[in-house]
Amino acid sequence: MKAQIEYYMNKKLKKLFIILAWLGILEIAAMLVQNSILLVGPVEIARALVELLQTGNYYLICLMSLCRIMAGMLFAFLFGCVLGACMYRFPLFEEIISPVLAIMKSIPVASFVVLLLIWQGARNLSVFISFIVVFPNVCVSMKNGLKSVSIEKRELADVFHIKGLQKWLYIYRPSAIPYLISCMEISIGMSFKSGVAAEVIGMPDYSIGERIYVSKVYLDTAGLFAWTFSLIVLSFCVEKILLYLMKQTLKPVLVKRSVVESDSIKSYDSHEEITAGIRQKKTGTDVQKEQSEDESLRSLEIKNISKSYGDKSVLTNVTRSLNKGGCYLIMAPSGNGKTTLFRIIAGLEKADAGRLEGFDEVSCQFQEDRLLDTELSMTNITLNRHYDHLAEEILPKECLYRSVSELSGGMKRRVSLVRAMLYQFDNPDAVCLLDEPFTGMDEETKDRAISFIKKYQNGRTLLIATHDEKDCERLGGVLWKL
Repeated sequence: MKAQIEYYMNKKLKKLFIILAWLGILEIAAMLVQNSILLVGPVEIARALVELLQTGNYYLICLMSLCRIMAGMLFAFLFGCVLGACMYRFPLFEEIISPVLAIMKSIPVASFVVLLLIWQGARNLSVFISFIVVFPNVCVSMKNGLKSVSIEKRELADVFHIKGLQKWLYIYRPSAIPYLISCMEISIGMSFKSGVAAEVIGMPDYSIGERIYVSKVYLDTAGLFAWTFSLIVLSFCVEKILLYLMKQTLKPVLVKRSVVESDSIKSYDSHEEITAGIRQKKTGTDVQKEQSEDESLRSLEIKNISKSYGDKSVLTNVTRSLNKGGCYLIMAPSGNGKTTLFRIIAGLEKADAGRLEGFDEVSCQFQEDRLLDTELSMTNITLNRHYDHLAEEILPKECLYRSVSELSGGMKRRVSLVRAMLYQFDNPDAVCLLDEPFTGMDEETKDRAISFIKKYQNGRTLLIATHDEKDCERLGGVLWKL
C-alpha cells in the first residue's frame, strides 16, 4: 500500500513539474518578445484572470455559456441513446437514419453555424451546435454498445425471462455504458470548443464567445487567454463530473425483492414453509383434477429429436418418456449431444426433426457459468425471482454480496447452480436442466451441492448431464445413456 501511494505521488509530482516547466518556458518567451499583443506570459494572464474574477459579470457569463453548451450535450445524449436503441432494435430504421448521421458528422461546423444563424438567430446557437456535434457520436456508440452484447447473455435473458428494466440493468447496461463513456470522453471537449466557436460567430449576450471576440477586437491578448483558460477549466470540470457519474452506473445493482417478486408470492423462511405455502395455493378442484389426470399426462415426451450441424449429426431420433418429478442423469461422451438436447429443451435451438411435449417452463444451468460478472452473486441468483435466503445453505453469506468477478471457479459454479435450482422453484411442472453442475467442485462441496439439489427439487423434473455414474446413485436418479 505504501509503495502504491509513493508511486501515485511521484507520478503527480512528475506531471506538476512538466506543467511548471512549460509555464516557465512561456514566461521566458514572453519576456524575450516584450510585446503583450503578440505573446503574454503566465503572470500577465493570471493578472487578467484575477481582474475578471473580481467582476460580477464574469460568473454570469460563464454560467450562461455553460448552461447553453450543457443543454445541447444533454439533449444530444438523451435523444442519441433513444435513437441508437431504435437503430439496434430495427435494422431497417438503422439503414434509413445512417446516411443522415454520416452527413451530420461530415458537414463542417461553420456551415451549420451559418445556416442556424439564418434560421433562428444567435441566441441559442451554441445549444444547437453542441447538439449537432455530440448527437451522431452518441447514436452510433449506443447502437454498437447494444450490439456488443453476447449471444450467451441474450440466451440467459430468454431462459430466465429477464425483461424490461431488468434486461437493461443486467444484460445491456454493462455493455452499452463503456461505449457511451468513450463517446463522451471525446464529445465533451468537442462540444465546448464548437459551442464557444459558435458564440464567437453569433455573439449572443453574456457568453464566453462574445468576450473572446471583444478581446480580439481590442487586441487584449491577456484577456483572450484568461477567457480561454476559464473555458478549459469549465470543460475539464464538466468532463470529470459527467464521466464520474456515468462510471457510477456500472456499479453492481441489486433490485429489491419487492421489485422482482409478484405481490401474490409470500416470502418463506424454510423449505418446509415454502412447500406448505405451495400446497395452500391449490384449491380442492385443483387437487381433484390432479387425482383424476390420465397417467399419460403426467409424463414429458421427447419424440424423435434429431439435430445436425452441417454434415455432422449430433442427435438422431432421440425418444424418451420422462415421469414428471423424476430425476434423470444423462451420460454420453463429450460431443455426443447432451448440451444440444438441453438447448433444444430450453428453446435456444430448434430441432431438425421431432417434437417435445410438456416442457413448458424451464430453468437451466448452462455448461459454462454464464454469470453477470459485474453484478453481485445475490443479483445473479435472484434474477426475476425470490427465495434468495435459501442460497446461504450452499454459499457463504459474505460471498452473496461480492461481485461475481471476485469469486473462484468453483464458487461461480455454485452460484449458477443455486440460480437454476431456485428459479421456478414454486412450479412443480417446471423442468430444471443442469449441465455438468459439479464442474470444479471438490468432494465435500459436491456433497453439499447434491444435498441442495435433492432438498429443493420440490416436485420438479430434473435432467442432469454428468460424466460420473456414481452421481446417479447419490442423487437417487435414473441413468439415461444418450
